[in-house]
Amino acid sequence: MRHFYNLAEETPETVGNLLAAAARFKADPISGELAGKQFALLFLAPSLRTRCSFEVAIRQLRGGVTTLEPSMFYGLEMRDGVRMDGDLAEHIREAVPVLSRFYTGLGLRIMAGGTDREADLGDFRFGQFLRHATVPVFSMESALFHPCQALADLLTIRELLGEIGRRRITITWAPHPRPLPTAVPNSILLAAAQMGMRVTLARPEGFDLPEDVMTRARDLSRQAGGEIEISDDQASAVRGAEIVYAKSWGALARYRSQEDEQKLREAAGDWTVDGSLMSRTAEACFMHCLPVRRNVVVTDEVLDGPRSAVVEQAENRLHAQKAMLAWLYA
Repeated sequence: MRHFYNLAEETPETVGNLLAAAARFKADPISGELAGKQFALLFLAPSLRTRCSFEVAIRQLRGGVTTLEPSMFYGLEMRDGVRMDGDLAEHIREAVPVLSRFYTGLGLRIMAGGTDREADLGDFRFGQFLRHATVPVFSMESALFHPCQALADLLTIRELLGEIGRRRITITWAPHPRPLPTAVPNSILLAAAQMGMRVTLARPEGFDLPEDVMTRARDLSRQAGGEIEISDDQASAVRGAEIVYAKSWGALARYRSQEDEQKLREAAGDWTVDGSLMSRTAEACFMHCLPVRRNVVVTDEVLDGPRSAVVEQAENRLHAQKAMLAWLYA
């Protein structure tokens, strides 16, 4: 039984096959790979593109889909050995096995809570679903990873640049009013490394990604013949870039002090991606996973410009997810 949790767990050959399948689904969107199969999509975090793209993907592959939000079911207790005399009325030990009897597969979107470092960096809540499910579970984003976004990102980069290996991408931190999870930057970093890209990760001091993710990215890059550089100088980091991928994320200091983390973000308020920054690149295309805060993360000039790929990038979620779902049941 396959699960889909972290794209970096798959081989480069598998990723290449998924990209090829996504391109085929993009050219010919309707088929019957999921005929007779039923899926539950559990959204324990907000969603627009993820929900819509998964619902359409499953229906276009002739499967059935039920979308569940927190208001539609009892609060889930995920800890073992607790006395359930509080607000949480159902334990994951019963909920997930029961759903596994009804459905062929379970999709889960459950983001980092931002208060419990051990739980977030260990992806505890997603792990509990994997532990108790008896059908395939696929990630629609967890505390640590967003593999479907990364797969769609690779499809977009291949469409923009052709061959992916050794092409230059700068993944840059950007400002945001609040601390966001690291799942998206973790995943695009790992995906780019896995495909042998020359990666520059630009971030202000204090905004390092989790150490385990960085170690894995360096290993993948070395195996694929790529490069990884870390920079705290955004202007120099984009020089020569063919892709500029902007994303905000919170500093790990948030687990120690929300006030300290906020000060770090406020001090880096000039990291907005604007036309001046993009002019330093090798006519780079701009990417962002959406939703995006206009004139905070990126200026209108860049987002509405001819080298912005954000809409195509979002569309490719549909095709990449079809490829993943078909692969789960191949």
